[in-house]
Amino acid sequence: MFTAVYVFWAVFYTTAGRYNATRAGHAQVLMWDPVFYLPRVSAFIVPYQSAYVMPIAIIFLMRDRHEIRRFSAIVVGSIVVSGVVFALWPLTIPRDPIGTTSLFDLMLSVQYEADPPTNLFPSLHVSLAFLCALAVAHVRPNWHLRLMAWASLVGVSTLFTRQHYAIDVVGGALVAFVGWQFFLAGSKAKTS
Repeated sequence: MFTAVYVFWAVFYTTAGRYNATRAGHAQVLMWDPVFYLPRVSAFIVPYQSAYVMPIAIIFLMRDRHEIRRFSAIVVGSIVVSGVVFALWPLTIPRDPIGTTSLFDLMLSVQYEADPPTNLFPSLHVSLAFLCALAVAHVRPNWHLRLMAWASLVGVSTLFTRQHYAIDVVGGALVAFVGWQFFLAGSKAKTS
């Protein structure tokens, strides 16, 4: 299930990004967004990339097959909703060239090469980080505050790496919390 969802995300995200790259002339730059008041800090690439490994915790901690399926459906739904918005509201974010004077600069430049500035609103990076944090907290409630702090750090990292606008972070968190309400509603229906 995990592999299928990951492949779905990779194909869907890449396809949407390529589609939006062909419409680069139509993509908006949100010059009013607060991200432009923040410096780029390459070290934030570490928490940014940590979001890629968080789903592994789901494999080890979520044991109920019904919950795993329901969570996977919520993730797929979040990806699809985000993809529709990507197509309807193409955004791009200007990125200054990075001098590779540190390992963090190198890591960020590799990220920029792999992930062009499309597919911005809502931030899937943020929504998936919060969904994974909520899912892990669901089975390990005493980890809740730490996991919310981690997901919040991922959100902040998207700004300092210039991967997203602040509005993208808010949109991604909203997608996650709406999706999580659907997950919880499914849990209540199962126990009823």
